[in-house]
Amino acid sequence: MRAQELTAAILAPPLAPIGHSDRRLVRHSLTTAIPAMVENLPLADQVVVTLAMLRQVARDPAALSRPEEPFAWKPAFVRRSLGLSAVDACIDHRFSSPAEAVGPVADQAVAEWNRTGWRTFHWEPWIAALHPAARSTVVAEAATWATTLWSSIDWHRFDSPLRIGGPDDQWACTAARTVRLRGRSELQVRLGAAHADGAESTALVSVATGIPRTGWETELGFLALVASLRSPSRPVPSRVVGLWPDAGQYRSVDITSGVLTATGDRVIACIGAVVDARMSMVA
Repeated sequence: MRAQELTAAILAPPLAPIGHSDRRLVRHSLTTAIPAMVENLPLADQVVVTLAMLRQVARDPAALSRPEEPFAWKPAFVRRSLGLSAVDACIDHRFSSPAEAVGPVADQAVAEWNRTGWRTFHWEPWIAALHPAARSTVVAEAATWATTLWSSIDWHRFDSPLRIGGPDDQWACTAARTVRLRGRSELQVRLGAAHADGAESTALVSVATGIPRTGWETELGFLALVASLRSPSRPVPSRVVGLWPDAGQYRSVDITSGVLTATGDRVIACIGAVVDARMSMVA
């Protein structure tokens, strides 16, 4: 995979934008189907649908019936946020490479937490308490992740500012039990073409492990769906590009009415599978 090729795919002129009516139809489909699906769940229960859950339901649905392991920090949970901050620092010309940036970025985050008590990344206390050798392992894993992303894209091609990471897109469905969709992309890129109302088109970029599998179109479409539901006043993203660095592959999907509808159907099926698994565990 060449950086120039991937960057060209991200920046390609978008298709005609999706109208607000298409978004409303998918939203109506979700808000109609979801409440009845979750009404028998325990009162305090909630369902949070993420891209990882969509993939799990498709490839290992039995995992939904296994008890969740208690959360514990590990390097894999740190590499994305730390790696993205390192990439951002390189884009700002504060460092020449992610490998050079990761250590100082981590040190600065820990120092700021010690000074103010504010956890920008949430992992600051965990890293601060690690033995230096263990801390080096965390930094090395983040540096590898960030270096792979850095070398996969031709950053000089972007004329407008990029959004690196940032808050997750979220949308909650009004129902007796909370159902929340949460989408997370690594980059948001402004495209040159504008919508009829003057709003700019955008492309989202997602980084994943492993290889692209069947259903990747609606998996990438999920990120556009959540971003569009989050704020009805914002245009639906024009494109989502998925990058699988381990496999040296990428996939790109232009968001059409058909993609958005198919993604909504997959989300409904995912919620149904989660509900069935949980009900079987309490039966």
